[in-house]
Amino acid sequence: MNNLEQWLLRGILARQVRAGRDHDQRIQQLYIMIREAAEQEFTEDNIPTLNDSLVEWFLKSLRSSS
Repeated sequence: MNNLEQWLLRGILARQVRAGRDHDQRIQQLYIMIREAAEQEFTEDNIPTLNDSLVEWFLKSLRSSS
């Protein structure tokens, strides 16, 4: 991802996670979009394997951000 893409995505994410009405639904929608994109990209994986990978990557992101 280049700098422009990162900058745009950070702005979009900041608006979507901002507290307020439908806060939880907006965040859930982001996760749905990530999962759907992963399903389209990794077509050889079955859904349970893909879900496990997504959880693993999410947990790694928590460790790397601290």
